[in-house]
Amino acid sequence: MVTARAPYLRERPFLAVSITHFFVDVLNSSRTLLVALLAVSIGLTNAQVGIALLLYNVGNALSQPLFGWLADRIGPRWLVIGGVGWMIGFFGMAALTPDWPALVALTLAGLGSGAFHPPGTMVAGQVSQQQRTQATAVFFMMGQLGLFAGPVLAGLLLERFDRPGYLVLPALALIAFVSGWQWLANPPRSAPLLTAADAAPPVRGARPRLTLSAPLARRAGPLIMIILSISSVSITAINFAPKLFTELGYGPQYVGLLSGLFMAGSAVGGVVGGALADRFNGRFVILLATLAGILPIYFYIPAPGAARLTLLLLAGFSVGMPHSVLVLMVQSLLPNRRALASGLALGFMFFSGSVGSYALGLVADAVGLAPTLQATAFLLPVATLGALLLPRREG
Repeated sequence: MVTARAPYLRERPFLAVSITHFFVDVLNSSRTLLVALLAVSIGLTNAQVGIALLLYNVGNALSQPLFGWLADRIGPRWLVIGGVGWMIGFFGMAALTPDWPALVALTLAGLGSGAFHPPGTMVAGQVSQQQRTQATAVFFMMGQLGLFAGPVLAGLLLERFDRPGYLVLPALALIAFVSGWQWLANPPRSAPLLTAADAAPPVRGARPRLTLSAPLARRAGPLIMIILSISSVSITAINFAPKLFTELGYGPQYVGLLSGLFMAGSAVGGVVGGALADRFNGRFVILLATLAGILPIYFYIPAPGAARLTLLLLAGFSVGMPHSVLVLMVQSLLPNRRALASGLALGFMFFSGSVGSYALGLVADAVGLAPTLQATAFLLPVATLGALLLPRREG
């Protein structure tokens, strides 16, 4: 049975944060279709769209270390529940208000995603020490499945019912709110938020310190290179591909399908990458992913018909493979502050990718959106170089 091989699937806290991750990222990914429609309606340039998406991700990204710090101290429950509740409220407003207020609501909604991700990742990484990379990859897979389902469902709803029909998605996200309310509990104040396998032997009267050992500190530079490059490629595709295909005259349903296929590939890639990392190592996964992603990223835009769909799947698969590996590598730098480390990792992923996406939006206004998206393929060799600079042995 699956649960015999993966016992963490029987853990209710793991199920709660995984279900919540699905719905949080349904909302996260579906917003790109709303922004694309609003951009065409209002008449925003590529750079202005980049600013709108940057502001959303700044709220999402820069708040994550703070929420991670809070989760290490007060526990995950209220941050997980409050985060998804915040998103439900503001995405509901985006479905029902006029264009400019809707854009403001979408921007403010990013704080809810920032509140959820660090405590959610912490809970997912604690339920199984023997299969920690795999469990974390499954948690992220649920988010990637949400990223796949979001644009597909939003495309169907927007094409049939226009923007008010989008209200269905935040209403469905109430499932996550209820599951978190029922299945998540904060540990007692006297109990540590760390697992025994990860915590150092306690010293009476001492507080855990945010210190990096010299070998781990040497990983920081290569990890920054890798995260910056891969996140820029991924977030640029997520943010701007819907706008490009909308400008080319495709309807929301087709644009949603294309966006969803990229996310579906990323979801599968994340699980495969986690399994490979448990079997081999994270460095191998990053090298494999960055080399395999160059051609699909470059060719999916000009490709015709079914070839475009296949290349989008492969592109998403490649950039999704290292996701959980990178988060766990950053966690290893701060083993006694896992929620804070998760917030730093995910926050830097979102922030760096959003800044890169905004910069590419400026380039797109000058040279065109399609060639700019193709050119992001050449960022992946930078991540390959970063992987080569990582130590061969992890830990």
